Amino acid sequence: MASRKGTISAKELQQQLQANPEYQKMMREKEIQNQLIADECAKDEEELVKAINQQGIHIESVWDLVNNIEHPFLENNFTGPYEKVYPILIEHLDKPHHKRIRDGIIRALSEKGAKELAKDKLLEHFNTEQDRSLKWVLANALNIVLSRGERKKHPQIDLVLKRLV
Repeated sequence: MASRKGTISAKELQQQLQANPEYQKMMREKEIQNQLIADECAKDEEELVKAINQQGIHIESVWDLVNNIEHPFLENNFTGPYEKVYPILIEHLDKPHHKRIRDGIIRALSEKGAKELAKDKLLEHFNTEQDRSLKWVLANALNIVLSRGERKKHPQIDLVLKRLV
């Protein structure tokens, strides 16, 4: 039942969408596309995941390293430190990876503990990255691993973080 003229409840909208064949077709197509991307990413990161697992850090995806702190409601495939795999992550920055996997690698290196190993490589990639969203992820990583004084030497980082460039 509509509460105001021209408005419908969420339940009514959901019923309309479930009865709409065009919407259902679009959702099936989107589901297929999402699965194709997931399969592509899984294949893309096989070598990376295998190398990390060989170091005793058992993950299914590089994204298991991102936000890996125990949470009372969310299940994590991995929690804890993973400093020993920083070199593997850094090595994979130079390898061609799907954008989503590259994003996960950069975010996994966005830790103070990765500073000494990762800062130069992150800066190198920041200076050459063409993709705007990945450039922002790199700027964010550098904002974490570099000291304030080091960041002052690279004002472009703040501009990218503020989305001014």
